[in-house]
Amino acid sequence: MFPGLLRTLLGATLLVLIVAFGWRGWLALDRPIGVVRIDGELTAAERARATEILSLFLPAGVLSVDTHGMRELLEEESWVDSVALWRDWPDGIRVEVRAEAALARWRDGALLSARGRVIEPLELVGADALPHLTGPDDSAEEIMQTFQRIADVLRPHELRMEALTMDAEGSVRVRIKDGPEMVFGSRDMSARLQRLDLVLRQQFPEGLERVERIDLRYDNGIAVAWREAGQSSESRQLARGF
Repeated sequence: MFPGLLRTLLGATLLVLIVAFGWRGWLALDRPIGVVRIDGELTAAERARATEILSLFLPAGVLSVDTHGMRELLEEESWVDSVALWRDWPDGIRVEVRAEAALARWRDGALLSARGRVIEPLELVGADALPHLTGPDDSAEEIMQTFQRIADVLRPHELRMEALTMDAEGSVRVRIKDGPEMVFGSRDMSARLQRLDLVLRQQFPEGLERVERIDLRYDNGIAVAWREAGQSSESRQLARGF
């Protein structure tokens, strides 16, 4: 009886000692966070916002701080693409924040990423140089895909869009920077893009300086309106058949 009781007491004592030393070790390692380092190519406003969010989790220890909550709250920001976070011993936290890259302006005051994600920017520095995309609610992803398809066709011809509009029926209109308007309609986009590429290569190798408008809504051709008055009817006949 006594040997068994002794072994039980020794076991209990050993467990208490392990817990006590483990707790003391945890406390020794869980130092108050003294340094929060934010890495990433961020604007001053984005860095300030990230600092503000991280400060909500302080004061805390380097072990006990809620890193999951930090990452989750940062990723809720529309301008944030991804977040990586590390404990930086002995008393630091290092956070790498990658901002979404804006490819275009979206409607009134927002931006749009290459994957069609709407970004609510903290500031609009340099956004005026981006193409302006507009369309119905919940159409951002589709419009970005359409924008990229058209841009891929225009790029070899050294043409760049400054605006793209999609209406409620899906009809697409494009304004070329320092160039004409292009009307694509709402269907057969692949065929119309192929036709546009062919026309640009065969009929306009020198550029579109004289062109006011290109209408691609026809099934077997296009219509062209020139900047000079009186030539629209003739150019329409020349353009058909593509």
